[in-house]
Amino acid sequence: MRSRRSWRVGAALLLAVSFAVGLGGCTGIPRAGVVHAGNDIAPDDNPAPVFLPALPQEGASTDSILRGFIDASSSPENNYDIARQFLAPAFRSSWDPTAGVTVDNGSGRTMTVVDDGTTLVAVTPIAEVDQTGEYREVDASPVPLRYEFTQIGGQWRISAAPNGTVIDENTFNDVFSAQPVYFYDPGFLFLVPDLRWFPRGASAPTKLVNAVLNGPSAWLNGAVTTAFPEGSKLTADAVQVVGRQAMVDLNSEALNADRQTLQRMKAQLSASLPAGLTVDITIDQNSQAIDDLETAAPIVDPRVDARALVLRGQEFGFLAATGESVTPLDGLSDTIAQLAPTAVTLSSGQGSAAVLTNDGVYMVRDGGEPQLLDSRAGLIAPSMDNERFVWSVPSNDPTALVVYSPAGEATVLPTPWPEATSITALKISRDGARLIALLGTGSETRFVVASISRTGGAPAGIGAPVLLASGGGVGLDATWIDELTVASLSILPTGEARIVAQEIGGVSSVLESPASSRYIVGSNSVRDLRVLTDTGSLEVQRGAGWQARIGDVTLLATQQGIGG
Repeated sequence: MRSRRSWRVGAALLLAVSFAVGLGGCTGIPRAGVVHAGNDIAPDDNPAPVFLPALPQEGASTDSILRGFIDASSSPENNYDIARQFLAPAFRSSWDPTAGVTVDNGSGRTMTVVDDGTTLVAVTPIAEVDQTGEYREVDASPVPLRYEFTQIGGQWRISAAPNGTVIDENTFNDVFSAQPVYFYDPGFLFLVPDLRWFPRGASAPTKLVNAVLNGPSAWLNGAVTTAFPEGSKLTADAVQVVGRQAMVDLNSEALNADRQTLQRMKAQLSASLPAGLTVDITIDQNSQAIDDLETAAPIVDPRVDARALVLRGQEFGFLAATGESVTPLDGLSDTIAQLAPTAVTLSSGQGSAAVLTNDGVYMVRDGGEPQLLDSRAGLIAPSMDNERFVWSVPSNDPTALVVYSPAGEATVLPTPWPEATSITALKISRDGARLIALLGTGSETRFVVASISRTGGAPAGIGAPVLLASGGGVGLDATWIDELTVASLSILPTGEARIVAQEIGGVSSVLESPASSRYIVGSNSVRDLRVLTDTGSLEVQRGAGWQARIGDVTLLATQQGIGG
């Protein structure tokens, strides 16, 4: 996801405070703030639709001027030039439409005339976007916005108004679009996405580059880093796009970058701009010879083997795309199957696995003997990060999280959810910078995402959690689908299973759910999401519903990636 005169403070402070709280200004499970996202920003040769609202009419009333101004605020063309025509000349330059966006459904607005020069507009936001492009859903409570009027040459004009804009949901989806900007994990092996919303059009590349230069969202602080030297800025607040090339000219602070850093800067910007654009970086108008990275390129959106990884009978391995055969993993499958596992997470690179059994959590390595790490009772399915640390926690004690190093050394990791009374799932992202957790707080279920800070590759802390959408009821399982998309599975009081897919910084959607769903595991897209039912049926999505793929499956395993 603004010092003003006292009567204007209300709306601006409400916007600022809601973002500060929602993005991790406090510790504990958040109680509001589901995030949403939209479509990719179109390159310049595929321009966004242009809205041309009406200009103020001669002799228009204050009511007509106000409605016209709010309507015109949906058009960012030429720095909101049409909207500024509704403002008094002395106020035009001081009104800041980029301070934030209040998104409502457009049908619940009410206007109250205080006097001839003052009108209050009550809007009921469903979401807000801050000036950095972060979008956050908010509680639907009416917010009063105050507008003042003056006459200029006998015509009413707005002389005072809250900064930012008010846009109805349908128009917002047409005018704004979302694009992830990227930051590095501490080891510069992965690029971690941070979704932002900006108006479509020619200014989008400039806003995206500035988003990279200004750093990550607050909730990611400490978990990610940037290649750009401190103080790096655009020399002019504009990125020119010539053909398919974005021309990015940086100030002299960027001269502190060595050759490898310049390469990383280019890779970071290239990933953060819309597909099809290349990047040319100059510093103080001086060209920079930036060749490709000498080391491996950073990984964006790590992939997993598209085949389901299952335990069926005494066979553990990848289910064939056709038929019922299971292909074992050399050096792992026999050992895992002999442990009679109830949950398995396969490491990136497929050389080791974290295995939950009735005795506790084991580490199993290619060709080695299984190592018992955690023998506590009531453990949930373990997770494993790309540094080969195993994460383990009891279901009835969410604060008792222990992380085990590849050598088996245990570290108790403080958690940011002291009020949680239970935990059903904890899964680490494939880039190792984030986690999702499905928590219980009394009778409520909360699905959250949080960042992971590291010291020398070892997990050192968990950031303040951000609330995601969930299906309500009792949480059963959760999974990563890709770098930005996660899903949760819950059981409603009616007994109906509910799956909710959520893009972090993006939209949520309720999916059709197979009856008796118990576990979910992501692959590489929402369409490839898999479900295991209580009866051992492996279900896959077909058309608008689900279809039984194969029966007699005991376990559906999680994969952390193919490479690494």
